[in-house]
Amino acid sequence: MQILLLGRDVDEENIRNAVLKIISNEQAMKVLEYSMESPRSAYDISTNCNIPLTQVYRWVRKLHKLGFVKISGATNNAGKKYFMYKSKVKTIRVTLDAVPGSKVEIQ
Repeated sequence: MQILLLGRDVDEENIRNAVLKIISNEQAMKVLEYSMESPRSAYDISTNCNIPLTQVYRWVRKLHKLGFVKISGATNNAGKKYFMYKSKVKTIRVTLDAVPGSKVEIQ
């Protein structure tokens, strides 16, 4: 199976398995979908996607590690740091083929 991840071909089996787990997980996909248009806070993702906050942080960390999510931070007027999360993924295509083989393309 060939996986094209944000313009690059992924050969490492552990990364391929992680990508397949993410695209097959409903919570991970909700995080990606909700943060596509604009950066969102973890709390915002949690409340609007009905995902426990701890799970949001877990998925954001995994998605960021694979390059699916961009993290930006700032400091509010009270001096407290906060982070926003934005999906880098715009489309995911899965093609099942016997020859030359299946393909997952993430852009």
